[in-house]
Amino acid sequence: MGPRSGRFSHGKPPTAFPSGNLPLAMLGALFMILGWFGFNGGSTLAVTEQIPSIIANTVLGAVGGILSGMLMGLRTRRYADVMYAINGAIAGLVAVTASAHVISLSAAFGLGAVSGVLMVLTSEWLISKHIDDAVSAIPSHLVAGVWGTLALPWVADLTLMDSGLSRSAQFGVQLIGVVVCGVWSFGSAWLLFRITRRFLPIRVSPEAEKMGLNLAEHGAKNELNQLLEHMRQHEQQGDMRQRIDADPFTEVGEIAASYNRVTAALESAVGHTRVMLRNLRDGVITWQADGTLTSLNPGAEQLFEVDAKQIIGQPVSQLLPTRSLSPGARHEIKRRCADMQVRHLEIQVSEGASGSASERSGMVRDITERKQLQEQLNRERDLARTTLASIGDGVITCDASGNVTFINAEAKRLTGWTLEEAMDKPIYVVYQLLDEASGQPLNNPARQVLTQLTPVHSTEHCLLVSRDHSHTPIQHSASPIRSRSGITLGAVVVFQDVSLTRQLTEQLSYQVSHDNLTDLLNRRAFESALTALLNRDDGHHVLCYLDLDQFKIVNDTCGHLAGDELLRQLALKFKDHVRSSDIAARLGGDEFALLLPDCGIERALTIAEALRCDIEQYRFSWQGHTFGIGVSIGLVELNAAQPMQLSQALHASDAACYAAKEAGRNRIHCYQPDDHALLEKHGELQWVQRLQNGLDNDTFRLFAQPIAAICATGPGYREILLRLEEHGEIIAPGSFLPAAERYHFMERIDRWVIRNTLAWLGDQNRHATLPPHSLWGINLSGASLSDADFCHDLITQVAMAGLPHGTLCFEITESTAIAQLSSVSEIIVTLKEYGCRFALDDFGTGLSSFSYLKQLPVDYLKIDGNFIRNVHQDPIDRAMVEAIHAVGKALGIETIAEFVETQATLDILHHMGINYAQGYLLGRPEPLTHMAGNRIKVMPR
Repeated sequence: MGPRSGRFSHGKPPTAFPSGNLPLAMLGALFMILGWFGFNGGSTLAVTEQIPSIIANTVLGAVGGILSGMLMGLRTRRYADVMYAINGAIAGLVAVTASAHVISLSAAFGLGAVSGVLMVLTSEWLISKHIDDAVSAIPSHLVAGVWGTLALPWVADLTLMDSGLSRSAQFGVQLIGVVVCGVWSFGSAWLLFRITRRFLPIRVSPEAEKMGLNLAEHGAKNELNQLLEHMRQHEQQGDMRQRIDADPFTEVGEIAASYNRVTAALESAVGHTRVMLRNLRDGVITWQADGTLTSLNPGAEQLFEVDAKQIIGQPVSQLLPTRSLSPGARHEIKRRCADMQVRHLEIQVSEGASGSASERSGMVRDITERKQLQEQLNRERDLARTTLASIGDGVITCDASGNVTFINAEAKRLTGWTLEEAMDKPIYVVYQLLDEASGQPLNNPARQVLTQLTPVHSTEHCLLVSRDHSHTPIQHSASPIRSRSGITLGAVVVFQDVSLTRQLTEQLSYQVSHDNLTDLLNRRAFESALTALLNRDDGHHVLCYLDLDQFKIVNDTCGHLAGDELLRQLALKFKDHVRSSDIAARLGGDEFALLLPDCGIERALTIAEALRCDIEQYRFSWQGHTFGIGVSIGLVELNAAQPMQLSQALHASDAACYAAKEAGRNRIHCYQPDDHALLEKHGELQWVQRLQNGLDNDTFRLFAQPIAAICATGPGYREILLRLEEHGEIIAPGSFLPAAERYHFMERIDRWVIRNTLAWLGDQNRHATLPPHSLWGINLSGASLSDADFCHDLITQVAMAGLPHGTLCFEITESTAIAQLSSVSEIIVTLKEYGCRFALDDFGTGLSSFSYLKQLPVDYLKIDGNFIRNVHQDPIDRAMVEAIHAVGKALGIETIAEFVETQATLDILHHMGINYAQGYLLGRPEPLTHMAGNRIKVMPR
């Protein structure tokens, strides 16, 4: 018959079927032992003196079997198997039954103990041979019975047996009995089953066996099996209208009721789908993997002009001849209809369920109108492309012979030739080019196009020689002019005057390395120079770190305009006191630095002291106010004997400057290696604990400042700003952000800002309190954008926020965008898919060229406030703002002016066409919790 299904699996241990209730099994074993008393004791057929010894031997045989079965099972399986105890009891009873009336108490216990061992060994052997004895009949009855029968002559009292035979002779009799019984029982059973199995199989069907195992072995309920049978019938018949009777008071009934509800919903969905397919204008066809059509909807019948009843069952090639119908394929079919009109069809092949009637499906669309419209658009595009190429730039066209046929007004201005004068002249006479570097003549691009029949694009600037022999730097391109049939009719040359662009590029390139306010080197250029000096192996150099004392008083008393003027005048003094080989730089705010190459510490002290005294004696006057200021200077000696990294040198100079301030300000302090203790005790390291406390205790606060529309058609937006609250006092970001950048807190702060801003916006959006079309700007630091994990988390949070498109605008500083152009471009493109916009902040302070703007798909340019403050009275600032606005307009990028504080400034910006403005004139920062319709006390989490 073989083992029960699932009993043995290849490569896995045998599966144990828990086929019974353990307490009831133990109770049954107890009743069986008690019953065996009557079985063995009653075998005397009379009340005799042997009955007590028979019962005692029976008990000892069972006890021996139980103990040996338990111990042997513990040894083989490493745990006590109760079934071995029960089967051991049975084996002991069976083994002792034949000799219970003629053996001693010790022999009875020994027979039972050996039978328990044999039972365990036989059970384990059967399992190893994959023989499935469901009720343990072989080890508990057969083996134990054979053992008890054969062991009787050797343990029995022969006088009590009264057989008159010796032990060996009695063993032979017992052996004959065992063999005869075995042959008879096995032979008769084999013959009986051999005859009956033809009409009454010994083993039930797999389905019945599975049901029996579920019910008997696994404890499954019969009603669950009935439910599964109904579900199989539904699967085979495919009729979803049938329902299963459900008893609401049982678990299976609840499952059946849920199944009925699912079937009803599925029936409704299928019916809805069928209605959609019938009313769908597009065609839907299905076929099997062998190409046999299985269904067409009415739309497909109309598109192919066939009858579904006639075509179903035919090869799909009758509808789609000579087409590869693999899943994912897309084909266009050109058909001539019955009315002789040509129609274009498009079919998209998809893969269906394997083995179903719809193993392949095709969606068919009529694209005739689209094809016609596409052809018309192609013609219009060609015309528009030619027209647009001739507007705004110099344009010269020539025929196939290279003679000029057209020249526009810009080309006339640049070349000095009028249309009448240039007509029919060779283009190389009118349009002459020189190499800007060598001054050698260059090949005429129009002649190249006519010769090579391919467009020519100039990547380098060249000089256009005018008729009066003046030179103009230009960029140019040339393309062939072709007919519809592809014949080359001539060439068109388009060129642009890049004089202004070059001038602006040079000015902006200068600003990459210089501070716009003081005309000193900026921090980026200074760090580059310091790094180069630190890499030198010779000489002694000195780094000076200068921090103005009492500068804040000037700003607070007279405003930033006075502070800016003071910085400009002090920058002139720096230049007066340094040598021509020295480098002076403004690091930011009121912090400056001097780099004195090839200078000893004594000479540096002399220079620093002279500068300090000059600043101390200087009096700054502004609108009737007079101020005296000082400067604290920290000096660090740089030499090859004590090499330093850039960060170490800056930290040392900063610490020395702080030591000068701590000593009373307006003095000089030379850094020594043991100054590190002072650096840890004072200085910006104090901000580390305060920033950490702000993050841990949630004491940062979000503010918002409006950005108003000036000349833009759309509304403005609000920029999210950060503040720190300590003991009820709001601290501006200028106080803690430099320390946060230096000690790598920006990435964590940016995470805090983004998390809380998105939570607030999400809460407002869910409660419908967020104004429609509102846009909110969030600043991202360079440290955060350089962290791949931060960028990944930012994208994930924006996606999970589910805000409407056009809600978020991320602001990135220009210097960050240049330094990480590739990664910034990538994250911009990714976030724009979620409807985010981007603004380039502080534009104009670190720009090296306009070329990178083409690689950054930003929406706004925020012009640095240093250009805006004096734009109404400084013509250079105004020219810079106009130039940046012109570049943004050409690239389709809107401009935003920062630090708008006066009406005169706003009027100038409006006249210039700037799109948006931001500043105290238009609105001060306001806590974000006050932006809702009703004020809230805390931010949502």
